[in-house]
Amino acid sequence: MGAATATVSSPPSLRERYAGMLYGALAGDSLALAAHWIYDQAEIARRFGHITELQAAPEEGYHRGRERGALTHYGDQMLVLLESLDASGGNFVMDDFARRWRQFWNDSSSYRDHATKETLAHLMDGRGLTRAGSDSTELGGAARIAPLLAALRNEDQPTILAAVRAQTALTHATPIAMDAAEFLARTVFILMRGVSVPSALHMAAALPFRALPAERYLRQAEETLPLSTAQAVVELGQSCPTEKALPAVFAILLRHHDDFETALIENVMAGGDSAARGLMLGTLLGAAYGRRAIPDRWIEALRARVQVEAFLKTAGLGGMD
Repeated sequence: MGAATATVSSPPSLRERYAGMLYGALAGDSLALAAHWIYDQAEIARRFGHITELQAAPEEGYHRGRERGALTHYGDQMLVLLESLDASGGNFVMDDFARRWRQFWNDSSSYRDHATKETLAHLMDGRGLTRAGSDSTELGGAARIAPLLAALRNEDQPTILAAVRAQTALTHATPIAMDAAEFLARTVFILMRGVSVPSALHMAAALPFRALPAERYLRQAEETLPLSTAQAVVELGQSCPTEKALPAVFAILLRHHDDFETALIENVMAGGDSAARGLMLGTLLGAAYGRRAIPDRWIEALRARVQVEAFLKTAGLGGMD
């Protein structure tokens, strides 16, 4: 069994951090699959108990028919990005990503949210890739970037950030959504240097962003520290927009930044858009503590595990198991 907390004997290597980032994001999304978009915390507990394992989606939910270890529509799109990067030799090629993203929706029964429907409609209308994105401010478009950060790790930061913003803008063409993706990337850059999670959040939040009031969001999360995790997420907002979801991510990290497993479980039990939050939490905590901090049982249950292993090897990041 993998470590239940981030308390490990030695700092993780960069290779282990990148693997942790990928597996962490997918585990965070998949753990949320069964209870995703259920806002009533009591209903989650009543229907599923205390969710500590990956579960299949219920038949009446948004992701009905999905087996244990599958992903939500957010995680699916992260895999499309991973496939595009892999097929493009580790480079981010916007045309390839957009083509694969569009083809995925032609072939998939995955749930189509507002951002997806609007972007597809814009593409059908002949809009170019830089003008097709929806008006969504939701965190889901920003939270799927872990494969891109791994594939482009040897590029300079401006190049990585430009790609991060471009992939987000394909579906979420709002300044706050693109800033949220850049915030996530910048926080990962800091974590890769061995900085603690709370310090990395404060350092990244202090950077200038066009539309993202990251420092205010972090203060809002800090003000909820007397509350439980579940109460804090309700107070800050359980819903999808970045102005709700990102402060909720901060609140979870401030409480459980040294315990990957507890952070992801508390996130799911808090309800609402737990999948987008789970992607971001898994990315950050995986970058901070590496593959070893993620329970083995979660990684082994992931249906995308073989695909991720192949990507890591292709990217020169394999050989960590």
